Amino acid sequence: MQRREIRFPPDEVLTAFGIERTPVRLPGGQGQAFRAGDVILKPAADNERTNWIARFYANTPVPGFRLPKPMLTRHGEIVFRGWQAWVCIPGEHRHDGWEGIVDHCVAFHEAIADVPRPDWLDRLGEMDPWIIADRVAWSELSWNPHPRIAPVVQALTDCLRPIDVPSQLIHGDFGGNILLDEQLPPAIIDFSPYWRPLGFAVGVVVADAIVWEGADPVLIDAVRDIPAFDQLLARAELRRVLELDAAHRLWGWDTLDEIDAHRLLVQAIVNRCL
Repeated sequence: MQRREIRFPPDEVLTAFGIERTPVRLPGGQGQAFRAGDVILKPAADNERTNWIARFYANTPVPGFRLPKPMLTRHGEIVFRGWQAWVCIPGEHRHDGWEGIVDHCVAFHEAIADVPRPDWLDRLGEMDPWIIADRVAWSELSWNPHPRIAPVVQALTDCLRPIDVPSQLIHGDFGGNILLDEQLPPAIIDFSPYWRPLGFAVGVVVADAIVWEGADPVLIDAVRDIPAFDQLLARAELRRVLELDAAHRLWGWDTLDEIDAHRLLVQAIVNRCL
């Protein structure tokens, strides 16, 4: 499978959602997201999942947080010709204050702890690198990693021990999708649904902050009162490492050398777990 082609939203999609402004490609999101005035447009990889996320955001009260609202077409559709549209929400991504973001992650997931497990999770195939990496990290799928990252995968795998922690609905990419505003509650965008422990979502936040945002590994010590957090962090980092391999294998992305940015965190995890 080759790298996905970047698509521009066609005129018929803009017309269906009532968009009159010319879309401009946004950074991030694999180059797939566009902004047209106050509307965000992006492809819908899976209609069932996209419709569920839209209903979740539209119908789930989460005190203390802002949630984006989906736009409907003129005929009431959430997805049209493979595209979805959302009302733009104020706020910005920050590159610091990670202890506070960890607290927001815990509070958000405590607020949605009673949301039932979506049925469509059982129908997901091995669609993309993120699904594959998550399942491999949780020993639900076998994978032979590329030699470039195999030693790191082995080091993290050697850290893993059995845990007994309940799962719930989580946002599996929380840290990069919280928008902060001095005058408004945090906004949580681009929901990535997984059925994993709350602490796993926090682990992904911590891993991303250290690897991508330059946070000090002492951030790990700031996470308190989360059962088996070292084990959940190890799985979170393993998922991120495996995503590099799966994106390379499935889409031909040049991601393998990104493993070098992970070595500091991997060593910190190994020191804690062994």
